Amino acid sequence: MENIKTDDFGVNFYDEEKIKKKSCKSSYKIIIADDEEQVHQVTKMILTDFEFEGKSLKFIDTYTGAETIEAIKKHPDTAILFLDVVMESTDSGLEVVKVLRNVLKNYSTRVVLRTGQPGEAPEEEVIRDYDINDYRLKTELTMKRLLTTLYSTLRNYRDLIRLEKHKKGLEKIIETSAKLFEHDSLHAFLVSILDELGNFYEESDEMIFIRKDEEKISNGFVTIESSNINRIVAATGKYEQFIGNELEQVAELEHLNLHINSGEEKELKIRKLENGFIISTKGKSMLNNYIYVENNSGSGNFDYDLINLFLSNFSIALDNHILNNMLKNTQKEIIFALGETIESHFQETGSHVKRISEMMYQFSLCTYKSNAESQMLKLASTMHDLGKIAIPDEILKKPGLLDEEEFRIMKTHTEHSFKILGQSELPILKIAAEIALYHHEKFDGSGYPNGISKRDIPLSARMMSIIDVYDAMTHKRVYKDAISETETLEYIIAQKGKHFDPELVDLFIKNLKTITKDVGDM
Repeated sequence: MENIKTDDFGVNFYDEEKIKKKSCKSSYKIIIADDEEQVHQVTKMILTDFEFEGKSLKFIDTYTGAETIEAIKKHPDTAILFLDVVMESTDSGLEVVKVLRNVLKNYSTRVVLRTGQPGEAPEEEVIRDYDINDYRLKTELTMKRLLTTLYSTLRNYRDLIRLEKHKKGLEKIIETSAKLFEHDSLHAFLVSILDELGNFYEESDEMIFIRKDEEKISNGFVTIESSNINRIVAATGKYEQFIGNELEQVAELEHLNLHINSGEEKELKIRKLENGFIISTKGKSMLNNYIYVENNSGSGNFDYDLINLFLSNFSIALDNHILNNMLKNTQKEIIFALGETIESHFQETGSHVKRISEMMYQFSLCTYKSNAESQMLKLASTMHDLGKIAIPDEILKKPGLLDEEEFRIMKTHTEHSFKILGQSELPILKIAAEIALYHHEKFDGSGYPNGISKRDIPLSARMMSIIDVYDAMTHKRVYKDAISETETLEYIIAQKGKHFDPELVDLFIKNLKTITKDVGDM
């Protein structure tokens, strides 16, 4: 560009102040990498008033390959790099391209290679071997050619950024959607929706910002309408205090209640507010539900396209979650009812089934099982004596000790339990069958029905054997009186390595208060 004169462009001077004022606007970053000061001045002079889709240009000057690499590291959102080939060395520019693409993994910045010494970097060879987007001789970069190059290159950059933005958004949606059904309760499910919705806002027009700060709290709430009353069923941040309240009764939320009851058609939509948005949706359950998310990001706008995409199946997800929870709760009620019916038939005092299940849950947590696994064991444990329905009442309800033949018959309840429960493919019934069959096995192999020992006995059954004996000894049965907790623990300790797994005994005793904390009044 050495032969380009300012008069060729009708420009009489280079206005630095004008460029500084322009830099206050939203802008595209342009790095000019060249060892000739005149090239920097002329390029900026030509492009001083340039705008693309309402955005100006922000120039960054570098004069060596090393400076250029540092500038790119500092400004990875650079739109265009005007790059000279020969600076401090004959291939400085080409080395910058290598670092940009291969080391920094920056594939968005558009590279326009400019050279005044084509012999050092033959066009065909450079385009073939280096990931650049345009190749120009300095002598051919007239004002018209420079502007044409800038328009086409910025369009290319803009489209790449949009694709990257949508890619990140879709990845976030996929990641988030996969987590939705990890929650057991409706409240946890809805709170997860609120947390994720608070993540979809834009840092700038080009880049979507996905919040990663786990300590940053979303502010929002979810209501479900029933009998024309909107009740807050889940909330995050400052709105948690209103959970359980009717929306119209919370004075602080009157303005939001007005938006919700504005009479607009109730279908999946987003109503944008000054400081957030409201989503209204109705699923197959025919329950209207509303989500409010407050914009507490400090800056930036929500990306409503991505939010719409994220919410496209929200109603289905909510309906399925409600249905799944109804089925789970129904299963729980049926299983508990079955366990309590059997218990009632045994004529045992107290709520043996409830105590066993609660202790099993707490004991399971002490073994570092997850809450979901512990809940499964809690429910499965209620059926550990199901097979006793096959034992004759004269044996089952005998007030004294059983004779040898009666005891032989009584022991068959474990196998009867397994026959009833073991046919199902449901995970919870499989676990129940395992506990029922093996909870009378002993650690030393002297138990029944199979005489297995140590780790061959499933962990769930080894846990149950301790809990079952503890509860049986500390509570009255038709054939015996209750004994003290101290005597019971002395017996359990004495049976370490014989009846019981020694490690589990130690864990049980260490955590006894926790394990039995909720069974005192049962």
